[in-house]
Amino acid sequence: MAMPEKRTAWLMSVGAGAMLIAGCFNLLFHATPSIFSSRIQTNLAAGSSAEEDDSCADTTELAMAMTAWSQTQQRGAIAADRTSSVATSGSETAPVGGDIAPARSVADSYASLHSVAVDPDANQVVVSDSNRGAIFFYDRNAGGNGAQMANPERVIRGPRTGMMFVAGIALDTSDREVFAVNNDIGDRMEVFLYGVEGNTKPKRVLSVPHGAWGVAFNPKRNEVAVSIEHPNTVVVYRREASGSEAPLRVLRGPETELADPHGIVIDPGHNEMLVANHGNWAPLTREEEEATEGGLKGGHFALPSINTYAIEAKGDDKPTRKIQGGQTQLNWPMGIGLDAMHDEIAVANYGTNSILIFRRDATGNAAPVRVIKGDRTGVLGPMGVAIDTKNDELWVTNYRDHTAVVFARTANGNVAPKRVLRNAPAGTPAVGFGNPGAIAYDSKRGQILVPN
Repeated sequence: MAMPEKRTAWLMSVGAGAMLIAGCFNLLFHATPSIFSSRIQTNLAAGSSAEEDDSCADTTELAMAMTAWSQTQQRGAIAADRTSSVATSGSETAPVGGDIAPARSVADSYASLHSVAVDPDANQVVVSDSNRGAIFFYDRNAGGNGAQMANPERVIRGPRTGMMFVAGIALDTSDREVFAVNNDIGDRMEVFLYGVEGNTKPKRVLSVPHGAWGVAFNPKRNEVAVSIEHPNTVVVYRREASGSEAPLRVLRGPETELADPHGIVIDPGHNEMLVANHGNWAPLTREEEEATEGGLKGGHFALPSINTYAIEAKGDDKPTRKIQGGQTQLNWPMGIGLDAMHDEIAVANYGTNSILIFRRDATGNAAPVRVIKGDRTGVLGPMGVAIDTKNDELWVTNYRDHTAVVFARTANGNVAPKRVLRNAPAGTPAVGFGNPGAIAYDSKRGQILVPN
């Protein structure tokens, strides 16, 4: 059946709008590999501020505008269809398509807790929410042993913040600032003051390479280090960097043995930087491919590791030591916490729902000195970990549960937490969406597949 010309024109217009949105995301995902986001650099070089980005950068406003526009077009198309139907058949028929509510939807209305940082002197725990793009400030004693939810003292959230998939956070306790790195298509680091809340603009914004995940602050050198997943990179900036400012140092290359880096922590007392690696590596530039011995070989997998570097490491510098091997139990290591007082590090081990504690200077195929794991621990999909030496506590954020759990610093084995901080009613399932980008239907099993 031939489609009415007005319906055809409407679909072409909607298609053009969809292509615009898709083009924005395609630009973000598939631009020529570069360690910097040329899109954001161009905007900032032209004088754009944090609130004056291009249409591709502000996908929230773009999506809202496109939705309003398409709804107007849909109403016009529906009216045209009805007119056409009456003219053709002599009687009005129900239109197909238009502004139709979904039959059902799958969404998580609660926060997905990602990273955690503690400022014991300010009596504050700061947690990032990657699901709804927010930062929560809790009293350090928040949580308990019951099913009640814990209310944050303040929440930073809203379109003016510029935050979306907030992954890593770090604290500058002296200047009372929060560094928040946006993963996925965020390509930004926002900096907020402790006391702000609500839909507020950040104090400053820094463009960071695509795939940023972890962030660590070095108070001794006034520097901020950011781990970049896919290009297997660590970039180091001055603390007050903003706009499209270039990093002070870039650590990247085959000798670094960085392989999908995630958690990162600075040890200023020993002038070292520790990085957690998932272990997958692939060349992302022609130069890397051509440098591969014997021609193009593609990527490779290595065992997960915790790599330690000199604080001034850059270029293709080698790690000074590395924790790696079967005895380490490392499996998708995420956040890292440093206990400088007791010379230990804690690792959020997502793959086995556990927290691994190693000696700070452990190397090789070293077993952890303690492991928090088991059904009593409440550790489920641990993403962030922080050690509070002043109060002898260890904090863990659970990505697969709407909780953060607090243990005694020396906890070991299948032990119950001291208290649980809930941001949803007990038993609420976590959907686990992390910027879903596609969808498929498995007709054999009757399942909807959503890659994140």
